[in-house]
Amino acid sequence: FEVGYAAAFECFTDVLESRKEGLGGSWFTAPGETTAQAFMRRIRRSDPTYEIYKAYAAEHAERWAGAKALTMDEALAQMPEVERKYQLECEEYGSVLFGLSDEFSAAGKLDAEQLAKLHDLGKLQPQLDSGAVVAIVDGAKVAKAEEVAKLVEGFESSKDKAVDAVMATKVTVLEKKK
Repeated sequence: FEVGYAAAFECFTDVLESRKEGLGGSWFTAPGETTAQAFMRRIRRSDPTYEIYKAYAAEHAERWAGAKALTMDEALAQMPEVERKYQLECEEYGSVLFGLSDEFSAAGKLDAEQLAKLHDLGKLQPQLDSGAVVAIVDGAKVAKAEEVAKLVEGFESSKDKAVDAVMATKVTVLEKKK
């Protein structure tokens, strides 16, 4: 650690410890307060995100009210489905990230256009063969230019669909503000 960073970290932990004494052992929540209430207490009501967090906290409380404890066997039985959904979510996140972020969208579009141009000119396969361009899917190297071109085209298509789906999603809290 840098000396300055270590000193700042020590000061920060001192502040947390001092809060703990003042709040009866709690540094984040006041006695009898939930973490959601503590979080909401720290956000100004004039903050544009206040209503969004308020709706999220209400939805969170509602969902947790109906939660039930799982046995280890039940949890292990549900794990494959949870992992499948997680994989799908990660793929969709990538699509949305490359579709909505100005920075990533521009770079991704440029890269896709360059790969398509290389493929059209018949120069993608030599690039793949020499290792100048490397494509990896599911942990395996893709060696054929045709396959890379199809994968890029498919990603561009699915990215646009994911962005359309996200943009079409209605969030009631945001709709009330209009």
